[in-house]
Amino acid sequence: MDKDKVSPILLSTTADKMKTRTKQPRAVLTLQPKRTPTGIYQGETVTLRCDIQEDGVTDWEYRCCMGVRRSNSQKSSISEDVTLTVSWMASPHLTMSPSWWANAGDSVTLSCEVGDSSTGWRFSWYKAVPFREGFPSYPDKDFFPELLPDSDDGAGGSYSLNLVGLNHRERYVCRAERGDPVYYTDFSELKFLWVEGQSPSASLTVSPNRVQFFYNESVSLGCAVQGDSNRWRVKRYLRWGEAKVLECPTDWGSVTGSTCIFTTTDVWSDTGVYWCESESGEYSNAVNITVTLKGVALESPALPVTEGDTVTLRCRFQGTPSNLSAEFHKWIDNGYLTKTELTGEMTIPAATQSDEGWYRCKQLDQGESHGSWVSVRAPDPVWSISLLILLCSLLVISIFLLVTIVLVVKCCRDRAARSRDKRNDRNTTDQVIGFELI
Repeated sequence: MDKDKVSPILLSTTADKMKTRTKQPRAVLTLQPKRTPTGIYQGETVTLRCDIQEDGVTDWEYRCCMGVRRSNSQKSSISEDVTLTVSWMASPHLTMSPSWWANAGDSVTLSCEVGDSSTGWRFSWYKAVPFREGFPSYPDKDFFPELLPDSDDGAGGSYSLNLVGLNHRERYVCRAERGDPVYYTDFSELKFLWVEGQSPSASLTVSPNRVQFFYNESVSLGCAVQGDSNRWRVKRYLRWGEAKVLECPTDWGSVTGSTCIFTTTDVWSDTGVYWCESESGEYSNAVNITVTLKGVALESPALPVTEGDTVTLRCRFQGTPSNLSAEFHKWIDNGYLTKTELTGEMTIPAATQSDEGWYRCKQLDQGESHGSWVSVRAPDPVWSISLLILLCSLLVISIFLLVTIVLVVKCCRDRAARSRDKRNDRNTTDQVIGFELI
């Protein structure tokens, strides 16, 4: 190879190496933990880390996020900006599945999320009991959080209430924590769980038959009872603010017989759980009524529908025609299923258990409604009545046959006994006559 051609190549390579050595090292600013820069809440601890991207050099002094070597005062570049966004105290979101109400013996799952996720958080679960003197107090709280069994700081994003009974008819909250040192969120909103007995003695009726109402709409709640309905009163449990059970008409509304009539005037005081209760403490089913601030309300059945029934959901709009097109959403495990109707109605021709769930409606210009639970129950077991009648009939027939058999046997024995007596009498007479002849 020609040496004259080799030298320039070697010189060029040496120059590139010199440029590499003198190139300003790069500084990189990072935030720890890695969930930053998003998802940091007021009160959490954040660490800013500055790294100089040059192998083998450890004698950097750091100023802002720029390094200066102690040995030769070589400076790194200034790092790029990193945005740190700090949010107000986190408040978890609590949901109940499959519904806010359950029959005695069912299971209910409480789910807790922070920012639409439970990843990276540890959860604790509580029953909200009335505040008692001597217990720790929490600012702006009207309750004392009583830790649920087997609920500790290591609990996951869900908690199961198995085989619920009337003792589970309570308010529930959750709380999350993460990090070291530990950061605690605020408590979640209160959620009320209603548990029905197996055989309610009365049934709550709602007119009009829906659970979402606008302002200044009239609502009639009645107690359908076999017998004296005057012993029953409509009561309600407020979801917001102080825990209260209020009775109609003592605290709100007017009463005609066992029917309570009131006008929706306040989203806080009129939104809640309603039921019928007797003087002796018996309960009916319950209905969760929502007074909405939105201009859209879903019209759905307030009471459970029976399998095979036709169910119609409507999207109502405040102060606008009701024939606008709307979307109807049903929540499922991995999101929601959307069905669009042009008339503002959604019809389920023959309801099944698979149609049970949370529904809402949405209109492009008007917005979306709150969600409401549509419950589908199995038909009443009419065959059980026929079976009971059949069993009773068989029992009566069996007793009749048994008595008949006993009487027949007894009659036969009596006849046999009389026949033996007659034969014995004839034999005795023959012996006596024979003796006299001899």
